[in-house]
Parts: sequence; structure tokens; C-alpha cells
Amino acid sequence: MTQKAQLIQEKLGHSSDVVTRHVHLESGQMAVIVFLDGLVDKELLEKLILPWLLQEGKQSVSSERLEKELPVSGLKLETQQHLVVDAVLSGQAVLIVQQLKPYFLISIPKWTQRNPDAPAIESTVKGTREGFVETLSVNLSLVRRYLKDPRLTVEQISVGSLSQTKVAILYVREIVNPEVLDEVRQRLGRIETDTILASSQIEQWIEDNGWSIFPTIQVTERPDVTAASLAEGKVAVFTDNSPFALLVPFTFIERLQNMDDYYEKWQVAMLIRFVRLVAFALSLFVPGLYVALIHYNAALIPTDLLISIMNSHAQIPFPVIWELLLMELTIEIFREAGIRLPKPLGQTVGIVGGIVIGEAAVQASLVSPITLIVVALTAMASFSAPNYSLAYSFRLLRFMFIGLSAVLGLYGFVFGVTIILIHLSSLNSFGVSYLAPFAPLRLRDWVDQLMLWPARWRNFRPAYLTTRSRKGDWKPLKRG
Repeated sequence: MTQKAQLIQEKLGHSSDVVTRHVHLESGQMAVIVFLDGLVDKELLEKLILPWLLQEGKQSVSSERLEKELPVSGLKLETQQHLVVDAVLSGQAVLIVQQLKPYFLISIPKWTQRNPDAPAIESTVKGTREGFVETLSVNLSLVRRYLKDPRLTVEQISVGSLSQTKVAILYVREIVNPEVLDEVRQRLGRIETDTILASSQIEQWIEDNGWSIFPTIQVTERPDVTAASLAEGKVAVFTDNSPFALLVPFTFIERLQNMDDYYEKWQVAMLIRFVRLVAFALSLFVPGLYVALIHYNAALIPTDLLISIMNSHAQIPFPVIWELLLMELTIEIFREAGIRLPKPLGQTVGIVGGIVIGEAAVQASLVSPITLIVVALTAMASFSAPNYSLAYSFRLLRFMFIGLSAVLGLYGFVFGVTIILIHLSSLNSFGVSYLAPFAPLRLRDWVDQLMLWPARWRNFRPAYLTTRSRKGDWKPLKRG
């Protein structure tokens, strides 16, 4: 028995945080409890486990008695030593009793965790005020609160040879597409790495095209978004120690949607989606189009506007392309500084720095007012994207359009748009076209894409998910 405890300590390298408690029972047996300090609730151990052993140990302790009478719900018998070591590393206590062959794994974990606070990235007006946390069990319980259906299924695996990070796959039976589910399982099973520390690393391992600038997996920290996606037939992937869920499959047009759209009147939500689409076009195309028109195709600008622009550039010693790049780079610096600095200080630096430096650059004739307006409008439009990963993609594409327009004018601008459309058409997300439901065309799915109709017309799952409950046709969201 003592040898078993020593073998566990040897496997753990005689680490200083390994705690071993010896208990001498009145029956003559000896019991040993092994656990890692900080991962096990020692208060429960002292109040429940040890008193029971001392009181009930007057008689011979058997495996049957331990299973039936030990005052703890999470009790499991194990005979393989390597699984016992994994259990200790996962925060379980191991009870070893003399003359009994199996190890008794007691689940009484206790580690620091934060409460489900309001989402930090996906802010909401009328939606839930709780977001996912770093504890996997808490995140699963949050989803269960929204979907009280016995068909909601959870599968867990471990990823990472060193970290042994728990990864959970969530889906709703009879609704999920089995081909998508199998693809998720296979991609997770092909991950070969030492450590997985966050869901973003899982995302990079399982995404369809690692070279694409467009993410094909939705990342969310809101349980209501996850529950709605699971009800549609999607698959969610949770990673322990990460407050984000990965949702697949995912399409490009869904990046312009927000869960708050469904909490507003449909007329207001449709208008907001249209505003997002306009902001998307402004943030991506305006800088490149501005450079192309000023450098190569000035004749396309109305005469009065062209005269005003030329007058504003008369005292500027740099070409428009360098003005634009200078201000875009300044905006990116302020944006990164605002993220890295503490929140109150970051807001101050962003506002004061942008106003002071922008005004100083105009006064010093380094930048024209019209260029400053274009950069500011582009920056504000990029912030309107409900998905922060899409905003990062736009930032890189914006520089691509500026470069092509500076070299080839409108031809370069049109060439850039064509390349993006071809690339988007070639992308898939776990077997679903990235441009669905526009390519391939499914008109019925438009009721919840760019447009948003009244709720009674939206009581159908998207056809492009090809879920089993649909049987190739539109089916209402019903239980059973």
C-alpha cells in the first residue's frame, strides 16, 4: 500500500506540492490519501473523508463499503496506475487502502475561478449579462441553462501531450449534421502538440484554410449565442482554461450579424444590419478608392470637390499615398496602445492622442484634412463589425487595397475586389460554403441573413446546415 503511494510520488517527480496523508484505522488497516496542494478542497477532506475513515475504520474497510458509504458523490475505482496519476494531475484525490487492490479516486476539486461576468468583447444591450469563464464545467452548465433538452450531448477528450487539456464537443442529437460532427472529431483527433492553452490554438489547428485571412470558425464568449447556434444544428467546441467557445460551421455573412438583432424589433434590426454592411464597405474600400481617384482617375471626381481636395493638398509635401499610410499606421499604433494599457489609461491615450496628434499633423501641413477624415471614417467603420476577428481581417485587406490602388489605380482596386471574391468563393467551413446562402443560392435562407423578417417567419433552421431534422426541407424548431 505504501509502495503504491511511493510509485505515484515517483511518477510526479517527488514534487513539493504533492501531499500524502497517512491514516491508521482501528481495524489495523492503513489508508493513504495522495493529492496535489491547491487543486483539492482540503476542508471537505478534513470534514468528510477523514472522519468517516476514522469512525468506520473500526471494522474492516472493503471496496463495497467505500463505494456505498463514503460521503462523497464523485468516487471512482481505478486499477491502472497511469490513469491514477492523470487523475491526481486533474485535481482528484487518491485514496489507497491496505489489502484493497483498486485505487479510489475522489473528486473534490477546488481552485480559483472567476464568476460569469458580463462579456468583455461581445458587449450587449438587451442580451445576457454573463459570459463564459475559464472553467469548463461552469461553461457547460451555462449552456445547459439555456438548452434544457436531453438531446444536448457533451463529448470530452484530452488534447496536448503535456497539458492534457480537456476539450468538450457539444451538439444536439437529431439536429446536428453527422458529417460535420465526424469532421470535428477527426480534426481534434489529429492535433499533435505538447500544449494547448486556449481555444484560439484549437481554432488554428482545426480551421479549413490556415493560409486564409478570413476566419472560418466563430469565436464567442456568450452562452446565448452558443445555445442559439446549437439549436440551429451547429457544433460547439469548448476548451478548459479558456472563456471562449468555437462554433462551426460558420459563414461570411454571419459575421455581420449580432445576437442583439433578435432582441430588437425586426425593422430596427434590419436597418442596423444594413448600416453594418455600409460600414463594412467603407472600412474596406474607401482608403484604396481614395488613393486610386486622387492619383490616377481624378477626372471621375466632381469638379468642385476636386478643387477643394487639391487646395487642401497644396501645402502638403508628401503624396496622398504616404499621407494615408502615415495616418493609418498612427491609428494602428493608438489602437494597440489602447488595448495593451490599463482600460482607463488606454481610453485617455486613444482619445487625447488621436485628437492632439491629428490636429497637430494638419496644422503642421503633414496631412491634409480630407485625408484625416478618410482615415477617421475608416477606423470608426471598422469598429462597427460585431465580430472582432473580422475587424482584424479588414485591417490587413485595407493596406492591400491601398497598395494595389497606388500602383494600378482603379484597375488595381477592381483586381483586389476580384481576388477577394474568388478567394471567398473557394472557402469552406466544415463542408459548408463560406458564401452560403448566396453561393450556392438559397433564397429561403435570406429571411435571416442580410434581411431580417418577423419572428414567426424565422422559425426554421438554415438550409445550408443540412441538419438531419430537416430531411432536406424546412422544418420548424420543435421538441421531441
